[in-house]
Amino acid sequence: MSTTGHRAGSFKKPAKIHKSWKGKRTKGEINDANRGREGVKEIVRGSRASRSISKDVRRQQSRQIRAAKMQAVFQKRRSSDAPVVVTVLSLGNGASAGEFVSKVLKSDETVVRTQGHRSIHAAVSRFKSRLCFLTPSQQMMDDVLDSVKICDILCVLWPLDGNISDWDNLLLSLVKANGIPKVVNVVPGLSMIPAKKREEMRKNIESHIANWSLNATGISLADSPTDGIQFLRSLIETKKKPLSLQTYHPYMYVEKLDVRDRTDETCTLVASGYLRGPEWNANHLVHIPGFGDFQINHIAKAQDPHPLKAGGKPMEELEKIAQPIPQKQQQLQVEIVPDDLNAEQTWPTQEELNAVEKEKRRVPKGTSSYQATWIINDEDEDDDEDDEDEEDSEEEMDGDFAPEEEMEETEEVEMEKSVFGDSESIFAGDMDDDIDMQEVEKYRRERENAQFPDEVDTPIDVPARVQFQQYRGLKSFRTSEWDVKENLPLNYARIFQIANFKRTKKQVLKHLNEDDDDAVVDSQYNGVFANVHIANVPVSIAEAFNEDSTLVLFQLLPHEQRMSVMNMVLRRHPTCTVPLTSHQKFIFYVGFRSFTAEALFSQHTSGDKFKMERFMPTDGPFVATVFAPITFPPASVLVFRLDDHGRQELVATGSVLDNNPDRVVLKRIVLSGHPFKINRRAVVVRYMFFNREDIEWFKPIELYTPSGRRGHIREPLGTHGHMKCRFDQQLNAMDSVMLNLYKRVFPTWTYTLFDKNTAKPSRIAERDSKTSTILVNRMEE
Repeated sequence: MSTTGHRAGSFKKPAKIHKSWKGKRTKGEINDANRGREGVKEIVRGSRASRSISKDVRRQQSRQIRAAKMQAVFQKRRSSDAPVVVTVLSLGNGASAGEFVSKVLKSDETVVRTQGHRSIHAAVSRFKSRLCFLTPSQQMMDDVLDSVKICDILCVLWPLDGNISDWDNLLLSLVKANGIPKVVNVVPGLSMIPAKKREEMRKNIESHIANWSLNATGISLADSPTDGIQFLRSLIETKKKPLSLQTYHPYMYVEKLDVRDRTDETCTLVASGYLRGPEWNANHLVHIPGFGDFQINHIAKAQDPHPLKAGGKPMEELEKIAQPIPQKQQQLQVEIVPDDLNAEQTWPTQEELNAVEKEKRRVPKGTSSYQATWIINDEDEDDDEDDEDEEDSEEEMDGDFAPEEEMEETEEVEMEKSVFGDSESIFAGDMDDDIDMQEVEKYRRERENAQFPDEVDTPIDVPARVQFQQYRGLKSFRTSEWDVKENLPLNYARIFQIANFKRTKKQVLKHLNEDDDDAVVDSQYNGVFANVHIANVPVSIAEAFNEDSTLVLFQLLPHEQRMSVMNMVLRRHPTCTVPLTSHQKFIFYVGFRSFTAEALFSQHTSGDKFKMERFMPTDGPFVATVFAPITFPPASVLVFRLDDHGRQELVATGSVLDNNPDRVVLKRIVLSGHPFKINRRAVVVRYMFFNREDIEWFKPIELYTPSGRRGHIREPLGTHGHMKCRFDQQLNAMDSVMLNLYKRVFPTWTYTLFDKNTAKPSRIAERDSKTSTILVNRMEE
């Protein structure tokens, strides 16, 4: 009888691997190996004292922490006595904003309604809170943007059918690109629809809302008195989502504007309104949109014209709550005034002086040696004229492209039709009958640049080494070095540059409210009605403010009044199909600022050098560079252009990238040649240059072909521009030989403030007022 031993099955767990080091290391060796790192269990469990606390004590501690957080939220809400600002924006043919607000306020009989400057104030004693409704006209784009920038809640009124016009779509895209706070969607009259159609219409409207990706997809009801009261409560109790502009910048919606201490040119402007945002600082500057930055004289508390309980005293100043400190008050220095005498001076050497003395100069008889030094030879005059001609020809080469030699008549007709179809915007009315040949030429140049990027023709009558003397070749666009301080224009001596922009921004936001107590408004005055006295303001600003204008004040952060080079990441708006070139003047809405400037376009890529874009790209992000005051991101950017009728057309949206004058933007030109003879890798190329000296001059620069071949110039052949080249692989007869040249380009100093009051308003199709009145009557019934 034979026996067999036990055999382990397939599910047997293998033995643990023996750890030879366990128990052999000392605590010091373990600590040295860990280098200060702690175990996960120690971090999670905490100290031994915390583990000894019982479960009931830990539950009580968590309850106290939760109660403290809730108390902090309530205290913050009580400390901000300012009314909740609600911007009502009506879309389509629905109820108008003013009629909707009146209907909602009538739902509660205890609401006390008062009229403000282009606003409706409501004191809701039922909820012990106040509301401020702004109802900007949807035809006035600037008023809509200003109202959205300062509001706490954006109430969007959608039509019953959910269909909105092209202007409403553009307006929503503007609001979304500018930044939106908490959104509440309302469909007036939805509850009046029969139940069978109501659900279908609700789903249809919600699908339209979802397409816009707003931060709220639900629909609120405000038709019946009960719904109206619940709607008011939701506006007060809902959690607010302030914009970054409201988080970092104190701001004020001006209810009243007075003039004091008036002289012939300047005055003291007294702006009355609620103090919103962070604590106001009297040392910081205040920005008046369209007019510039000014210093604050002092801030004084005033009587609230819209109290929660009626029976207040007449409006008057009560006490000063903030006063600037002269030593710490920010100055109005916008730019640096360069000293022309402080430039780099070089003393001529003895060899240079001897060379000048030996130079023969032809001067008239009887001319002294002193007079002869100031006489210019004819050769020098010819050289100067040649330089001017070279500059003029270079500008022509930079801006213009050679049109095609032959074009069929049908293509010309289609091109002219596309020009007039694309240039017509939703702002424009009737088109002009005259043909704008500049626009036609711009379309042609854009098309040629897309087919042959950056290609230019080598001039025949001017040597290429002279025509392109400002350009240089790069072995590698990504790795080759370029000195950022080389050959800077004079305007760069007028701007400010922050050494470490990210660190400076972090420090400014961290120490936002840590200045002297006499200059910073105490937190107990957050949201109070106050008078801001602005010193040395031109009288024209006070005269421009009227009943139909909206004025919003924003306070600047440190360094934001100083000029620098601003870089913005933009995307072209789909509604803009007109070709737009670099160095073209645009209207920029950057944060709370609006100004005009000529933008320099470049690619948005990684690296330390960026290629210039001759035309605004149609797809993908790009960077626009302008001279503008420093603005700390995040800040939204809206770009407009003026059409043929002087009206604004949206062309791009985006945000601020940084403020960096060291951004190197390189303009590229491509010289092309044609393979004349091909013998394996040896190729004879012609038509790239037209003389022997140019070939010797550009010989060190690498050549390439569209198919990916790389090569170099070996030697010139003859005197008519033929050259012998050698490539890494054999070329195709259909290939072209290319040579890249680069030079650094800079933005143009054309910064000017843009005043929306002087701009020509856009002509929009009028609303159907009859349909709106009928819908409101149905709601009241």
